[in-house]
Amino acid sequence: MERRRTLIRSVRSPRWRRTLLCATFANKCRPPGGLGVSSLGVAPLVVLAARTLTNARGTRVALDVPRRDIFIWVCAIVFLNQLFSVVRETPSASLEQLLSDLGGVGIFQLMAWYAIFRLLASSDRAPVAQLRDFLIAVALCGLVFAPATRLIWVAALGVGIYGSLFNQGDPKLRAAAVVLAALSVQEFWGRIFFKLFALPLLHAETAVVGTLLQAVRPGTMWRDNLITGPSGHGIVVYNGCSSFHNLSVAALCWLTVRSLRDQSWQVRDFVIGCVVGITMVLCNVARLCLMAWDADLYQYWHDGAGAQIFVVGASTAILLISLYGSRAAGRVA
Repeated sequence: MERRRTLIRSVRSPRWRRTLLCATFANKCRPPGGLGVSSLGVAPLVVLAARTLTNARGTRVALDVPRRDIFIWVCAIVFLNQLFSVVRETPSASLEQLLSDLGGVGIFQLMAWYAIFRLLASSDRAPVAQLRDFLIAVALCGLVFAPATRLIWVAALGVGIYGSLFNQGDPKLRAAAVVLAALSVQEFWGRIFFKLFALPLLHAETAVVGTLLQAVRPGTMWRDNLITGPSGHGIVVYNGCSSFHNLSVAALCWLTVRSLRDQSWQVRDFVIGCVVGITMVLCNVARLCLMAWDADLYQYWHDGAGAQIFVVGASTAILLISLYGSRAAGRVA
């Protein structure tokens, strides 16, 4: 008798009332032919609780956040840190100087950022972010707090590689990741690679320029990265004047335009990429030949209006070739 009274009191407790209420609700809402809830309702409640930790594909998730939003936030952090690094380098400059420095980011870099955010915004919103996505995003964004400002490009390359490999079949997310990786290479990794092989590359370009000048102007001499004309005027080809230094800019333009137009790659796309690279090399070789001709031409093409003409002309040629190549590929597809 005493055991029965104890059981009745336990059943009347608030905890058991909530359990029985949930069990009754689950029995009423179960699908036809489904399993019923036991008297204590333990097994169905465990299944119901487990469903709150999984999405439709059975993958565990922490929050119901679209996966593309994680990439958007990480890219926004990298972009803002790039602008902040430009502003921090000129803390006492005037507004005009500040705008000029921001413009120094480069038109192709701004195009790349536009392509990244546009591709991410139009990517598939259905996939839900997993715990792995949050952890990798936090780890990469943590590099922003490091004292070296260039580490943001390490984070950018990490996000680009991760998005390229784990994009769940979304072509726009993959394209945005490729453009971000190319941007990090142009801003940071390409310079490191060039420094490792700068000496043989400079010697190779000097040999090309020197050989061309010898064919049209006898008496021209070249050795290593030094070119000397018959009048005694000579130039030294440094890293900043090399064609290979500008190849990363040309590749970034080509990848940006191609990714915006279409995300399906064909063989002709890589042919257009080679044409873009060759065009950049030819433009730079022509400029070096003019600078090595005499002192006046050197002053004009290196420090005068010719320098701006070269930048605008080479950039326009690369952009037009990239646009034509992507348009032609779209017609074939």
